[in-house]
Amino acid sequence: MNSDEYTYELIDNEDDARTCAQLVADEFVAVNSMVILDRLNPQSMFDEDTWPTMLEMFHERLSFLARHRQSGEIVAAISACDLYLAQKRHPYDPSSAPSAIPYFDLLEDLDNIFIHHDFQQELKPNMVLQIVIGATRVEHSGKGIATRLRTVLCEYARDKRGFQYALAQTTNEATRHIYVDKMGGIPLTTIDPKTWIWKKKGDQVRPYKDHTGIPIPNILIKL
Repeated sequence: MNSDEYTYELIDNEDDARTCAQLVADEFVAVNSMVILDRLNPQSMFDEDTWPTMLEMFHERLSFLARHRQSGEIVAAISACDLYLAQKRHPYDPSSAPSAIPYFDLLEDLDNIFIHHDFQQELKPNMVLQIVIGATRVEHSGKGIATRLRTVLCEYARDKRGFQYALAQTTNEATRHIYVDKMGGIPLTTIDPKTWIWKKKGDQVRPYKDHTGIPIPNILIKL
């Protein structure tokens, strides 16, 4: 899984996992409009989201990084898990307490819609790879790393682990282009953050009414 300038590697140790979680936190707070609206800084994003998420999924060995060959620096990362196991760990409960960050509850709503409406199959282990979060250092963007990293992840999940599909959700137009136009993904149900109601907080709460990004689709990719 090498290129001339970068290598693509399975995240297989906690030191690399921590570095990747920090990288994703750093890049997300700079560009994700909902994270910006939530007023998260890189450290809070790391503490509350990317590091706990990475740790929880680490043992599944489905997350990848891109490393600059000459310097050894990790320049991109993507975390993924088995959607079946994720739902077993965190079953959907609309009556549960709201998350500290509303974005988490929005994604939970999308997951629930995918499982009970979009997918139209019984969810089983090693069936649907959930691509959770990924980022590339801005100084290394525009070099095809994001596309290659996602391709390597999906090929590994299919060829080595037997997954049949991947589920992705994104607020980024360029990432959506990768999933749909380059990887053949099919957009299914979409949630527009501007109109999404945070029902766990009441029927009138719209935390992302000032969101300026694209609506968030469930994207199903056949592996």
